[in-house]
Amino acid sequence: MTVAPTQPAKTTDTTEPAELLIKEARAVTRRRRLGWFTVFSVVALACLIVALIAGSSKPASKLGNGDKSPKGSALAIVPCTTSQLRVASDRAGWHANFAAAGQFSETLTFTNVSNSACQFKGWPQVHAVVNGVTTSTPMTHVLQNTRPALVRLAPHRSASFDIFGGDWDPVHNKACPETTNGLMVAPPGVSNSVFVKVGEPFCGGFDISPVISGSTDRDSWTTTVH
Repeated sequence: MTVAPTQPAKTTDTTEPAELLIKEARAVTRRRRLGWFTVFSVVALACLIVALIAGSSKPASKLGNGDKSPKGSALAIVPCTTSQLRVASDRAGWHANFAAAGQFSETLTFTNVSNSACQFKGWPQVHAVVNGVTTSTPMTHVLQNTRPALVRLAPHRSASFDIFGGDWDPVHNKACPETTNGLMVAPPGVSNSVFVKVGEPFCGGFDISPVISGSTDRDSWTTTVH
């Protein structure tokens, strides 16, 4: 009996087209979900970063409007400048102050004519103007019982200081040889000066007191500083 050789059975792809479509659809859905998840994650991270930046930032402070520093203290007041001050001499003049004793004093005032507060401390600069020419004037800094204090000058408020000098030259036993027709005055810490029309006996120099608050200063000097 002859047995015919057996042929290997051929494998056939039994996967139906419908199953392939289902698998492909599921794969597309998974990819789409992953894409939306990535987009949502990026947007959420961006919002978190913006919120952190906005929360940590602070509004900038402005000078002169009453804002306060992060620690709650008032902002520093700027130094006074010549342009925001009006300088005037005592209306009574030196003749009313000790002139009969061979010496005089006169009060000069700084008035803040600006809309912003400012401050200064110490001695002004004063130079005599004689015959229209500014003269190099020796100045002796003196005290009136207390050390110089910081003067905060609000808008339209005044501060004052005294100048002291002699109306008699004791060395030559005669009246001072010259009289000023004005003074060049600069506030403490400022180099720019302003002219004040005032006549003073000029024997060569003045004693200068520190600036104090208020428009009246009638204290005599007690101590020489330099």
